[in-house]
Amino acid sequence: MLMKVLKRLVQGGRYSNKIMAKELGIDEGMVEQMIVQLQQLGYIEREDMATCSGGCDCGSESKKGGCCSSSSVDINMWTITEKGKKTALRIKD
Repeated sequence: MLMKVLKRLVQGGRYSNKIMAKELGIDEGMVEQMIVQLQQLGYIEREDMATCSGGCDCGSESKKGGCCSSSSVDINMWTITEKGKKTALRIKD
């Protein structure tokens, strides 16, 4: 199942743990655990989300405490490592 999660991540696009859990027929918490395992194994890396990508310029002084810091949405972005890409290519459906 771990490799199915990796393959889904390699396919790209947006997803949520909830959507992936539904696609794979498993619990959302299980997806989260597998994401952590994939990171520990070196197949994926967490992207640095220090800057706002929402176009709201909330990093500026005039927007201090603005849109990004008040958001309750927790978004994790992942990058597939070379090791992850090579492994995903060997995964059979």
